[in-house]
Amino acid sequence: MDLSELKQQSDASFDIATAKKNALEKAFSQQILVYNQSIFLANAETINLVATLKQTHKTFVVLDSNDNPCVIAEPEEFLTKLIEKNQEVLNQYHHLYETFRKKI
Repeated sequence: MDLSELKQQSDASFDIATAKKNALEKAFSQQILVYNQSIFLANAETINLVATLKQTHKTFVVLDSNDNPCVIAEPEEFLTKLIEKNQEVLNQYHHLYETFRKKI
């Protein structure tokens, strides 16, 4: 393998790593969910918190992404929306990830 081939391979690896990083950052930003005029991240932490509180409370208060309290009067509906948003975003990212993986 000569120097030009190594440079091409290195450039391709760098481009893939950068694209993957950008896709992951985009996925994190797409996890935003607006509910009851509050902003939440539909990530594993929020999903687990809501699922846990829902088991013992019919309504509860949680802090949104801006540390504002929000009353969750319909925990099942809120949890469903969080999971749907989370899976939508992760499925999109998985598709992109598989594309990157095939290029390696």
